[in-house]
Amino acid sequence: MREVFVALGSNLGAPDQNVLRAMAHLAQQFPEGFRSSEIYRTEPVDMAADATDFANAVVAFQSGLPLETLLSNLQALESAFGRPKDHGKNMPRTLDLDLIAAGDETLSTPALTLPHPKVLDRRFVLQPLQDIAPAFRFPGINEGLSVLIQRAPSLVIALWD
Repeated sequence: MREVFVALGSNLGAPDQNVLRAMAHLAQQFPEGFRSSEIYRTEPVDMAADATDFANAVVAFQSGLPLETLLSNLQALESAFGRPKDHGKNMPRTLDLDLIAAGDETLSTPALTLPHPKVLDRRFVLQPLQDIAPAFRFPGINEGLSVLIQRAPSLVIALWD
């Protein structure tokens, strides 16, 4: 078993409700050690000017599943929320789930890279991650989350109201 961190995001429909429902599903599927951050409202990054704000959060839980199996489970949940399999990058979405870290493991396959290759540029992931795991450090990165958040690109982020 290892601690797994998953980032959640949504900006279609009722984004905060989509994230809450996905959290509930993950808590039921992976109850051991489950915890979740607050939900944050964040401006869209690298999207059309008329894109709506995102609801973002991070969850953590214990899992012994092979990482590619876990990734498949997350993709199945995205599909259950209406995300098409061929969804383009930087498009609005009902649910986006990213496996961002799994214990101290590093991995690079065609399907999955851990830690997530863009996590250091994503304040909307780093901030909620700090909420639930303030002492966490990514494998191979010496800085803590507070330093990484300060270095991440500027972003309007606030608790979802």
